[in-house]
Amino acid sequence: MAAFLSSTSAGVATGDFMEIEISIHCRDLQKMDLMSNSDPFCVVYLSDPKANYGSSANTPRNGGLLDLRQPSMKAVEIGRTEVVVDTQNPDFATTFKCNYHFEENQMLTIKVFDEDQKGSKNLNDHDYAGMCTLSLGQLMGAEANCVSRPIRGGPKSQGFCCVRAEEVASCADQIMLQLGGKGLKNQDGWFGKSDPFLVASRMNEDGTWTVCWKSEVVMNDLSPIFKTAQIQVQKLCNGDYHRPLKFQFMDWDSDGSHDDMGYVETSLDAIIQGQGKPEGNMAVTYKGKTHGYMVVRKAEVFQVPTLAQYISGGMHMSLMVAVDYTGSNGSPMVPGTLHYIDPRGTPNQYQSAMGCIGSILQEYDTDKKFPIWGFGARINGVVNHCFPIGNTPEVQGVGGLLEAYRNVFAKGITMSGPTLFAQVLANAQAHAIENANAAPNRQSYSVLLILTDGVINDMKQTVAQLVEASNAPLSVIIVGVGQADFSAMEMLDGDDGALKSGFKKASRDIVQFVPFSKFAASPSRLASETLAEVPSQVVKYMMSKGIKPQPPTPAPDYSAMAPPVEDPGASELVQCTGGSGGAGDVPNFFEVSVPPTATPGAEMTVKSPEGTDVTFVVPKGCPPGGVVRLQY
Repeated sequence: MAAFLSSTSAGVATGDFMEIEISIHCRDLQKMDLMSNSDPFCVVYLSDPKANYGSSANTPRNGGLLDLRQPSMKAVEIGRTEVVVDTQNPDFATTFKCNYHFEENQMLTIKVFDEDQKGSKNLNDHDYAGMCTLSLGQLMGAEANCVSRPIRGGPKSQGFCCVRAEEVASCADQIMLQLGGKGLKNQDGWFGKSDPFLVASRMNEDGTWTVCWKSEVVMNDLSPIFKTAQIQVQKLCNGDYHRPLKFQFMDWDSDGSHDDMGYVETSLDAIIQGQGKPEGNMAVTYKGKTHGYMVVRKAEVFQVPTLAQYISGGMHMSLMVAVDYTGSNGSPMVPGTLHYIDPRGTPNQYQSAMGCIGSILQEYDTDKKFPIWGFGARINGVVNHCFPIGNTPEVQGVGGLLEAYRNVFAKGITMSGPTLFAQVLANAQAHAIENANAAPNRQSYSVLLILTDGVINDMKQTVAQLVEASNAPLSVIIVGVGQADFSAMEMLDGDDGALKSGFKKASRDIVQFVPFSKFAASPSRLASETLAEVPSQVVKYMMSKGIKPQPPTPAPDYSAMAPPVEDPGASELVQCTGGSGGAGDVPNFFEVSVPPTATPGAEMTVKSPEGTDVTFVVPKGCPPGGVVRLQY
């Protein structure tokens, strides 16, 4: 994973993406040639969820089908396999590398062709056999990062495609580095001592230097001992242990005009070799002369596991949702209020946030069953600050979350107040700990999504509960809906320092707050923003408890060529008429929520993000309010 540490951080760095390598093989393909076996090859596409192509909303038609999570996702071709001649069961040697983002809904589409015109790059010159589509989240969340999908959509579609992902082997090393100085040059005259700090730079190919790390300042000391820093080797020297490094001692001045105290040119390999030895005292050069030494007190290299390693080893992630039902949301019967359910199907902010964030996290939940709670409502005359809103303690998938949300007012609740988080947080913490204790080797982690419209009325208790929960396998995502002033919420996000409650300090940052209005035009970016910190939070918790990733689970045996098992929690991929078409076209797709009045088998029409009519049939088994992924 790519990672960037602050100059004085000793925290865990897991970064914001991971490079993965995808391999493909197919089984039991349909024969496309009358007199011989096929000559299959695959074309692989990957969507770009960051791109906004066209309108963020569809025009309601036939019940008001509207885009639930993202405006649209344009897919780009990332490569083609070689042609495997004369077989219905090809194993492709060509692999594909791409960046996997935990927080984004990246869609992978694989189209299978039978080569007809040898060497032609025009896909219309070949026979189209069909395709399969899956998300990278489904792939990385699957057992052994291996998924099987049926091949559909071609004139003679049959067989299935097996897709496997593996983290690209790169420099995952980190170093615990403690440096010091000895007898450095004083730049503060006769009556003072310098305030030294270190600046590390790495040499570029053109001989220039790029700053890659800074230490803290040690006041009034010509033989400073700097704090131990945990630094990713990739950041320090891009994985090259022999790459020239320059460590510059600077005398700190409050006006920013820091004075040079000399430098050392070395390499990370030399630093490691010199630890605790005389050669670890490296001469500091100042204006061509030696003025003191840089001392290597500690240089220990180790590897930090990644979220993907935990997931591949069977770690279970679960989602919990809590919804604000305080009176400040407005009457749910009045159009334009925050809880108003549009009969045309237009999702409100609560529905959009649940859909786009839940669709990402459900791929990592083995049973896809989620608790959903409400808070701030009056039930039987009593205000309740944490109550289940589903018909069962847990609901099934994102469709279950949305269905429970739509039906809650039929239970006779009355919106009330105040807005209190403490009880919801306590329940979530208990639930997360219970899941971890029940999981093999405590390989379990939970995420609580709180959707709220206003100011917290129990801030002191909320902070105390978050400080306590920082020791639990839990992350908390808060999404502010509406236009209220959320400035007080920002203090819960520990980006500016750890939360404190009395004499207690949070052991790690577990909160991410995002206002929905900031991403209203692009719900997919909401998911990206809110989930971006989860991988590092998971890894930091696991490491703090000494929990290491388990060995990767064995891959399923596809040698028998058994038909794949459909994923009941995944949104259904539906082939559509209208929009752009043709086997050689780049696939486009977007996701919609099915109106409560729609039934399986009903034909629906919706405007694509590009403005063209797209017609499809509601698939069998799709629940009211379920999510359908449209390919056009």
